[in-house]
Amino acid sequence: MAPDRIRFGDFELDAANFTLRRGVTRIKLERIPMTALILLARNQGRLVKRAELIEAIWGKDHFLESDTAINTAIRKLRRVLGDDPKQPTYIETMPGNGYRFLPGNSGLGSEEAKALYSRGLHFWNRKTPELYMEAIRLYQESTDLDPDYPLPYVGLAKTWIMLGIHGLQPAHEVYPRARAAVAKALSLDSGIAEGHAALGDIEKGYEWRWATAESHYRRALELEPQCGIAHQWYANLLSIVERHDEALDHARQARALDPMSVGPAGFVGFTYYRARRFREALRESEGALTLEPNSPIANWFLGQVLMATHRFPEAVKAFSTAVKHSREASMYLAARTYAHAAAGDTASAQEILTTLQRRSEERYVSPLDMAIASMAAGRMDAAFEYLETAVEQRVMRLTELRMPMFDFLRTDSRHQLLLTRIGLPVK
Repeated sequence: MAPDRIRFGDFELDAANFTLRRGVTRIKLERIPMTALILLARNQGRLVKRAELIEAIWGKDHFLESDTAINTAIRKLRRVLGDDPKQPTYIETMPGNGYRFLPGNSGLGSEEAKALYSRGLHFWNRKTPELYMEAIRLYQESTDLDPDYPLPYVGLAKTWIMLGIHGLQPAHEVYPRARAAVAKALSLDSGIAEGHAALGDIEKGYEWRWATAESHYRRALELEPQCGIAHQWYANLLSIVERHDEALDHARQARALDPMSVGPAGFVGFTYYRARRFREALRESEGALTLEPNSPIANWFLGQVLMATHRFPEAVKAFSTAVKHSREASMYLAARTYAHAAAGDTASAQEILTTLQRRSEERYVSPLDMAIASMAAGRMDAAFEYLETAVEQRVMRLTELRMPMFDFLRTDSRHQLLLTRIGLPVK
């Protein structure tokens, strides 16, 4: 009996349910290319003649012109699989005869390496500082076991990027590591959509090259239209450059592809917030927390919305939850300082600023977080000095400078100069 589940490279084909997945992502295929893939994959190593493909797709008594449809189906399969017809990994053309599905494809990964990668991905999805480090450890173990398995390198790149976004380590340390990891992954398999999405986020978050970043996100979505992280990170770029309707469309697509994950769900609310649609932002942010009430990032998203709607005590509570469940990560502490000050509790704001100052003497604290805490404590000159340092360090979250939380700076020429330096228009 022909197998119903067939694994090749990073893909899993479920013939019984007519589905193809890459990792956790389901890849949409039309009936004709899917039927062709099932026939080819079930006959690895054997020449499958065009007549067999025609019979499997249309039936034995089909007499209409089929060559164009077969060619189109194979072309679509190659695009989805990232396969090069000149140097095929999966589908080899046998001129004048048909096609052969190649066994023993590169990037297969040992079962143990795959298991380590899957565990790393689970921790990455939790979006906490501690679990990012655990994900890195697991991804590195996976690459040690199987250096030719590309997905753990992508996992490493994505995790280094998140450390940069959340200000957990200096940008000049994590983004070059991310670039090296994704380069290795794409050298093993140039068709990995998440690899191209990671390149886009490096260009966005570290280089501030918006057009180049967009080209990488678009390439990722050409390769895999259902790549959730590509939709979410592309949405963030579109939000930064204030193309809000497009941003919301991609944010909602990211959530639809992973509806039980708190990160994409919360990001929909955050995207509404950046579009200054606060009613929808509040609804979506509160809804995300039904999935994981103690999620630090989801509480941070909610806290920003509550600040914009002048619900300051509730914002303090949301940011406090984020602080508690992130082991007092500086990003969340700085946000709580901002909320305390808005609520009139300047003593608590000053106390947290002092805590961050002492912490910065022992380990890295993002200058952006120091700037936010300094603003909350009324130390504006110090805040702008920290923002200048953030530009020099290429801190990713400087892209937040046009968010509502920074509105009170808009009349300050120093704020306008900072926007210009990172390539954002001044309004």
